[in-house]
Amino acid sequence: MGRFDDLAKAWDSKPERVEGAMVFVDKIKEYLKSDIKNFKVLDYGCGSGLVSFGFAGDVESVEGLDYSFGMIEVYNEKAKDIGMENIFGYIHDINTQDLNENKYDIAVTNMTMHHINDVNNFVNKLAKSLKTGGQIFIADLYKEDGAFHSDNADVIHFGFEEEIVYQAFVNAGLKDINIEKLHSIEKPTNTYDIFIAIGTK
Repeated sequence: MGRFDDLAKAWDSKPERVEGAMVFVDKIKEYLKSDIKNFKVLDYGCGSGLVSFGFAGDVESVEGLDYSFGMIEVYNEKAKDIGMENIFGYIHDINTQDLNENKYDIAVTNMTMHHINDVNNFVNKLAKSLKTGGQIFIADLYKEDGAFHSDNADVIHFGFEEEIVYQAFVNAGLKDINIEKLHSIEKPTNTYDIFIAIGTK
């Protein structure tokens, strides 16, 4: 938690982070066939709000949840500075706390799941937070060798094989499951592929 508190102020300064978040947001909007202006969105592991702010102008509300106080502080400062009254962030730890059930139209989480202890528990709680017909969108790393992060102190999983993610979605009772490559992140050491996983309650 402390490391992300320290990183929060400068989190948006890396172009690849901003670009990755926008690719994710654009792909989600492609998948959403209905009018989303009345949607309530959950952004789990919201960080400084890169994904949340990609939706804020198009939906009724966005709730950002993150376990880093520093990230939530930056998130809410940004919302206030921009004058976005429909977006607010809260401290939350999915490992120990439940989510409100049957509340959201979509739940999105970008590059967060590899920091979560129990993937099945995580997806299950996200699924329960959705209204019937709601959708989950998860973007994260395909299985990698542990070199993606310069510091693995807060990293639980070195990415994921598709089958693990697919099974977590099945276990949560989700349907219309689709997993595909979203984009790639170039680093000096290697190129890392990011997937998007989608499921419907």
